[in-house]
Amino acid sequence: MSAIASATVEVPPRGTTADPSSVNSVTKKNLLLTALVLSATSPTFAGGFKDITAEAGLPDLDVSRALSVDLNADGHADLIARPNGRTNHYARVFLNTPNADGSRRFVENQHPGLPQLNSGDALTFADIDNDGLPDAILARFLDYLQPDFTPPAHEPTRSSLFLGRGDGTFALPRTIEDAPAATTSAIAVHDVNADGLPDLWFGNWYERYFSGYEAFSNDLLLQFPSSSNSPDFVRWSVPGESAPIDGPTDSGGRPTYGVTIARLDDSALPNLLELNYGRRWNRLYFLSGFAPHPGKTVKRDADEAAPNPRPGGHLAHRGPELARTLFGTDIAPAAGFDGDNVRHGHHSKWLEDRARDDARFKRDDEPPFRANGNTFDAAIGDIDNDGDFDVFVSTIIHNWAGDSSDRSRFLVNRLRESGELRFDSPPELSVDRMPDVVTPENRNFNQGDIFCELADLNNDGRLDLILCSSDYSDPPPHDERLRIYLQQADGTFLNSTAELGIDHLGGGQPTLFDWDHDGDLDLVVGQTFNRLSAERRREAGLANHTLTAASPEDAKPTPRLRLYENTLADSSNGLVIRLIGSPAQNVSRDAYGTIVRASVDLDNDPTTPDVWLHRQLIGPGGHAGKRSDSLVHFGLGKASQINSLEITWPNATRTTTTYANLPAGTHTIAQQSK
Repeated sequence: MSAIASATVEVPPRGTTADPSSVNSVTKKNLLLTALVLSATSPTFAGGFKDITAEAGLPDLDVSRALSVDLNADGHADLIARPNGRTNHYARVFLNTPNADGSRRFVENQHPGLPQLNSGDALTFADIDNDGLPDAILARFLDYLQPDFTPPAHEPTRSSLFLGRGDGTFALPRTIEDAPAATTSAIAVHDVNADGLPDLWFGNWYERYFSGYEAFSNDLLLQFPSSSNSPDFVRWSVPGESAPIDGPTDSGGRPTYGVTIARLDDSALPNLLELNYGRRWNRLYFLSGFAPHPGKTVKRDADEAAPNPRPGGHLAHRGPELARTLFGTDIAPAAGFDGDNVRHGHHSKWLEDRARDDARFKRDDEPPFRANGNTFDAAIGDIDNDGDFDVFVSTIIHNWAGDSSDRSRFLVNRLRESGELRFDSPPELSVDRMPDVVTPENRNFNQGDIFCELADLNNDGRLDLILCSSDYSDPPPHDERLRIYLQQADGTFLNSTAELGIDHLGGGQPTLFDWDHDGDLDLVVGQTFNRLSAERRREAGLANHTLTAASPEDAKPTPRLRLYENTLADSSNGLVIRLIGSPAQNVSRDAYGTIVRASVDLDNDPTTPDVWLHRQLIGPGGHAGKRSDSLVHFGLGKASQINSLEITWPNATRTTTTYANLPAGTHTIAQQSK
């Protein structure tokens, strides 16, 4: 464990400020210099990831999805685990609790007050009412257009909020009236219109799976101030949602498995990311137009145009006004976010040959709108330290679908180079695991990449990739498992899973937090054996110790959630920041969308220049309400501090706070109310 400060402290602004121009104007010369510094000084890290599940007090949990959130505001992330099970299961809450000797363990709260869940429901957590305590957000998967639909057996029967009490328990549900009944499968949380109130972005799936291509449009629910004691929302109409399905344009709703909200350009408002299934195109919405709360003054420079020229309306009509003053455009095709460039829809040649002997393999080629991704999740981060934010999308592919089936890939943002939001996927960043030679035995391979995350796992200043794959039974080395790709000095990503001591087949939902407050990120990941063959299940059971070599061949292994302590970064320093926004300045307390820039002397050599690192606090989002602990993490390499820190808060005026000489450790930074 690194010998660094771990006490949470309140940090006042310092007089020394960072130069914003040095962050926002990144030239090719600066990028080259940064690359040279990193290449010359990248240390070699020993260690890896240690399974401390039992040591941390967690029982054996047959769990596929896990989330971390500080439920009681004590600065330590708690854990929510969703058991595997299609119907009638409950999320379990484990509070991060101190022992008498100063160590910590997870202790289950037996009666958290969370609802009974079905497998399709999405559950996540955020401070919706700005009281400093996380709330539970439930999105019901309501497949009510199917003839065999059965409503939820227990209340609530609709999407709802459960306000947090701060002790790991939750109040009775409050129905989100403006959330239409739909096959909702994903939730993202963010203050979309910069008014200080968190909003909800619900991703919806097919209207009738296996009975047509129609899908429910997604629901952006804008929170508005009201006279009631419950958060109120108004639904914003997604552009083109009422258009009938059209093949060439794929208009109307698309089956969404993941939604995310992030700032990908320099616009006043964040972008809405829509991640679509059924080999349909993804969407990326550019948003404009908003107004601050009535009665509140948003300070602007004299030459700065108001974000919206319309005055705030009467409070009683605030919801409709918000919905009518927000505008959006799908820029995914222009930005290269919708899918890759292979759009012919032709199936593999081997499938056609096989169909001559077996009619079950006969498939017609797909139209262009069915020739792209089965995208589930996205991760956001500045992988090349150039000041803009890149995206990784995790996608299921099937070889039988041909090369038009999009692959998991990095989408590198070229905003700083070109001045426009454009993405490309350099071949050297490929993380594919295709068979080297396709034979009749392995030609029907898959890549079941469902969850992904970006994080600096070894504290070297470069973001690494966590990729969780499951649900398909391919043979090694193409099997579905948790993989970790460490970014190298040349910017490529190396599969380092085995060297890090991880053997975890059927990788479920991951969540990141600093378990031991040592300045690096630890990992909890669920597990699922869905669709794995008996051979793969046995291999997984031997790895997670639910089977032994002496177990009978027909013994049933059980999936297990694992907590992996990060020992990879023990020889380096890290810094963790918890942000608290000021609703009085139109920043929600969770402060999602805040951008933090840090100047760090990664090699601890005063003769070489500092490197600027960029992080964005991303709220819950991606597939199934994925969320990690709400923190901003910087790996410091050999440095012991951040030399300059610049925080840009996500309000209309983009309020900026600067600090100097922030030491390694854990810090809480609250935006100053004015």
